[in-house]
Amino acid sequence: MNKKLTIILAIIAVILISGIGFGFSLLNKKTFNKESVNLYIYPGENYEKVLEKLEKSSVLGEKRTAFEIFSKVKNLKNNVKSGHYLIEPNTSQKNLVRMLANGLQTPVKLVINKVRLKEDFAKKISEQLMITENDILLAINNEKNPENFFDKVVCNTYEVYWNISAESLLERLKKEADKWWEKQENQMKKIGLSRHQIVVLASIVEEETNKNEEKPTIAGVYINRLKKDMLLQADPTVKYAVGDFTIKRVMYKHLQTESPYNTYLNKGLPPTAICLPNVSSLKSVLNYQKHNYMFFCAKEDFSGYHNFAVTPNEHYRNAEKYKNALNKLGIK
Repeated sequence: MNKKLTIILAIIAVILISGIGFGFSLLNKKTFNKESVNLYIYPGENYEKVLEKLEKSSVLGEKRTAFEIFSKVKNLKNNVKSGHYLIEPNTSQKNLVRMLANGLQTPVKLVINKVRLKEDFAKKISEQLMITENDILLAINNEKNPENFFDKVVCNTYEVYWNISAESLLERLKKEADKWWEKQENQMKKIGLSRHQIVVLASIVEEETNKNEEKPTIAGVYINRLKKDMLLQADPTVKYAVGDFTIKRVMYKHLQTESPYNTYLNKGLPPTAICLPNVSSLKSVLNYQKHNYMFFCAKEDFSGYHNFAVTPNEHYRNAEKYKNALNKLGIK
């Protein structure tokens, strides 16, 4: 009898030890990915779709007992949350399930730089976040003064959640822009320009050159012309008025385009920005170079740099050199 009891107790002990060992192994079961994996879960995707993505990215191997047990405990099958999840190598499967069930997302880096139109902005955002182009455009157009939307955005890299709503994103961008502009208040007062005026002028500078070192000089030319109540005669505003940004050579017919954006026909700044300017262009206006230049023209070597002039005659000579270079290459 004692012998039988001993055997029974031994069997129970083995079962208990095995169970404890199995439970311990489950708790310590790691993911199989060798590199960091970015998991994107879209709204409406179910548990099976998440499993499929985890398997394709080698996060889970053929044996996924631990993941499925913890999923039942956390009710993940009925609790899938959309978002971006960063899964590092050797993440415990228990923590993976907890992360997914609780929606513990990892922010993504949203890069915003120069774009020409609101539609371009919406496209660029939709390529980086879950939001659609239509959602972004609708949110922009529901804003107060949507035509001045670029006044409310400063180019930068922002950390946001991948599934942020369009409305929340615009609110965040406006707050960040307000913070940036608050730091510029003293300089704005010094040069006597409003936030809107700076953004509009910076957008012209942005379209004139990609040479950051030249931007303050170009901004200075336009400031000089504004002070003398001269037409800005900025070619980028003509391209914007025509609606053709591929124009390589602005011709007389383009200059006659009736539009409030055509600065060959209208004095002062155009009504709104002609693009979303990079910070370098904003700073070039805030810290424009003081000089006597009233004109500038692209250099004839097509280097992207410009020849600057004080007098019309000097400018005419520079323009002729550039025109001849265009003619030589057959650019019309």
